[in-house]
Amino acid sequence: MLLCGIVNELKKSMAKSDAMSHFFCQATDSRINNSTAMLRGLIYLLVDRQPSLILHIRKTYDHAGKTLFEDANAWVALSEIFTNIVQDPSLDSTYLIVDALDECTEGLPELLDIIIQKSSVSPHVKWLVSSRNWPPIEERLDRAGSTVSLCLELNAESISTAVSIFIRHKVRQLTQEKKYDDKTQEAVLEHLLSNANDTFLWVALMLEDMYDDVESLQEIIGLCGSFLTVRKDKIYFVH
Repeated sequence: MLLCGIVNELKKSMAKSDAMSHFFCQATDSRINNSTAMLRGLIYLLVDRQPSLILHIRKTYDHAGKTLFEDANAWVALSEIFTNIVQDPSLDSTYLIVDALDECTEGLPELLDIIIQKSSVSPHVKWLVSSRNWPPIEERLDRAGSTVSLCLELNAESISTAVSIFIRHKVRQLTQEKKYDDKTQEAVLEHLLSNANDTFLWVALMLEDMYDDVESLQEIIGLCGSFLTVRKDKIYFVH
């Protein structure tokens, strides 16, 4: 969730000539839990941003066809294409963002190696990666040399403050859109603050439900005491 926010902010501040590509790993989804899928995803967004880069894909595709990207040699083929793309002289400042490295269940060592290698030979390419605090991943990434690390586990107070600010901001937006009265706003705010456990994702999912589903709000109100109720999709304060 944190990297989603960073992606959005980068898009606002990037120069028109800059490029950005991102990939979000998820261990429970076989389509996005491996190193090959990550490279494929990063390449796709880079080419979509700068169509001239498709020449690097076309050269390999014309030689071997699409099966080369699907069989056991896919990683080798995609690695070569990716290397050619990030070293393309027409590519300006580029941001590559990979979320949840620890969720990569297949090919993680190769994935870490390519991040290290390309960060050292392509200074115009900036990597931003996230992971749980796993020593093997941290130790390997330290080999990249010029890196900056932020350990969120050691910044619990800052994270808690950020989540609280996020909740208050989103509840104000929700209140304006749904036209909640003060009591309803306070009930929703209290529930989110009390149950977030400093987790952006949980808050975002709850808010999404509240925007679309009155039953979710009914559940929250049920936990807030007898002074609020929902009737015919409307919220009432019980005096």
